[in-house]
Formats: sequence, structure tokens, C-alpha cells
Amino acid sequence: MPVLNQILCIAAWPGVPSVAACKAADIHLETCTNEECRGCFPRAAERGFLCASHYDRVEHALARWDDFSRRARQLGMSKAVQRDNAGVRTAAEGHVNLTGVYLALDECRRFLRSEPGTAEMWVQTEAGAADAIQFAAAAERAYRSHEVEERPHRIRRVRCPECQQQMIWHPPAWYEGHVTVKCSNDECRHVLNQDEYEELEQAS
Repeated sequence: MPVLNQILCIAAWPGVPSVAACKAADIHLETCTNEECRGCFPRAAERGFLCASHYDRVEHALARWDDFSRRARQLGMSKAVQRDNAGVRTAAEGHVNLTGVYLALDECRRFLRSEPGTAEMWVQTEAGAADAIQFAAAAERAYRSHEVEERPHRIRRVRCPECQQQMIWHPPAWYEGHVTVKCSNDECRHVLNQDEYEELEQAS
């Protein structure tokens, strides 16, 4: 069994806010009597004051952050990808995600203030490691909750004017580019630009 005289991951007991307690799978404290316990022994720190698993989370969160925050800024933080009543995702102005996106970005930036330039440097102190793993947790929540990039998706309300099959919305390939709407029928593949699509949508 591991010994407790080594440095433990900062997310181990007593842990840090909003981050699940760091425990090693299938390794138990001597005092553990819970037959359903999946592991309660705290993980050792391997990268600064974080275990390898939490350090990986920090690296992955940092790798996605610049692109996520850039896209959120491009959307003015008042636009977010959401679904209309027919299930079509749009990037329209609205109250649904305005506060959520802003608060998510602000929470992540508060933790990032202590980031010195690299994840490796960040986790070399207890305070830095605590900020790093809290940033990772906050960023993961933001990535899941606030989609800032549209992906191709089927449209339910508007049918292809040629064959009446479902159409697929293809978002712009770059910011402020042009939308295309293509028929999902491989034998048809009729294409609408955004103006043509909006005319059909208004008529439906």
C-alpha cells in the first residue's frame, strides 16, 4: 500500500472546491470498511502538486481555451449556439446563454490569473496547482454547456424544394462566412444559400 509521507495531489483530501476528491482506483485506506468503495486512498502528486490524471485535465483544458474564448469573443458573448422550437440550432441573440457564457468565461479567467506561462510551471506550487485544476474543471463545464461553434445538422422545418427530403445546415467555414443548406438526398443534393433558406423558412 502507498505511504502517506509523500506529496499528495492538491485535489486529494481535503481537496479543492468544485473538484471531485482525488482517489486512486481500487486502493483503500486501512480504515476503509465500505464494501462498495471503489478506492479511497488519495493519489500521489506526480507533476508538481497534481497527480498525472489531473495534470492531463489541465493540459487538455488549456489546449482548447484560446480557441473557445476567441470564438466566444467573436460572438460578442451575447450569442451562443442554441436550438429553436423546431430543434434547429442557431447563433441568434438571446437571453438564454448571455449570462451563462459571460460568467463561464469570467470564472475561468479568474483562475488563469495565476498561470505563469506553462502548465508545468503553474502546478509547482500548491496555490498554483489548486487554481490549475479548478480552471480545468470550470473550462470543462464551459465547453460542455456553451457551444460556440455550430456543426452541420438536419433541419426539421424546411424541406428540400426539389424532392421534399430533409436538408442539412452547414455553418460558415470561417467567422462571418456564408451558410449553405444542402439536401440530404444523395440523388438530389439541392443547395440553398442563406437568403433562399430564410425565404423558405418564412413561408413554412
